[in-house]
Amino acid sequence: MVKAFTLFAGLLILFSVGTFSIFQQSILFFLLLTYGFFLSISILNFFNRIKFFLLAITLIFSLSVPGEIILFYYFLSITKEGVELAVFNVLRLSNIFLVVFILLKTLPRPFIISSVIKVCLFTTIFGVEKDRLITRVYLTFEYLELYRSAKFRFNTLSKDIAKQIDTDYSKKVNPKIKKINIVTKDIFWILSFIFIFTLLHFGVL
Repeated sequence: MVKAFTLFAGLLILFSVGTFSIFQQSILFFLLLTYGFFLSISILNFFNRIKFFLLAITLIFSLSVPGEIILFYYFLSITKEGVELAVFNVLRLSNIFLVVFILLKTLPRPFIISSVIKVCLFTTIFGVEKDRLITRVYLTFEYLELYRSAKFRFNTLSKDIAKQIDTDYSKKVNPKIKKINIVTKDIFWILSFIFIFTLLHFGVL
């Protein structure tokens, strides 16, 4: 029950975080950091891995968004609107990454995979093949686990990416695919998720 609720809350945040204001993003970021430190999760090490990505987002928005100029030097200008958008997007992306990171650290991997598959199985009513869907989800998580151990350095980023693309990992990826069945409680969680997400989307909550 606790695992199901944790995943439910995490997915709800992931699907709704884009509609949050910068103030709400700040509160969520603080709560996620507090929760991560409370669980003794290596949050600082996580941010160390994505620091260049967040830095790039900050520079792109700060230097490219037109508006009220707060700093000007030669051909570079930083605007108030650009800084606000940079802060907003850094918080939003950080919150998304943190939610995924915390879920992967606190929930068993088989539970996450089976839950994602159960949600995706609803797409079979639109003609999606069930066996192919389950296989693709398992392969996605297998490759995700494989790339988690891959090392990318900023000064050799293009070479590292090219190496990963040219390397054949098909023999290393061998997921143990299990049969997934939807039970009554799964339908309850999925319908509850759809209901609450709809209320959040239309501003009812």
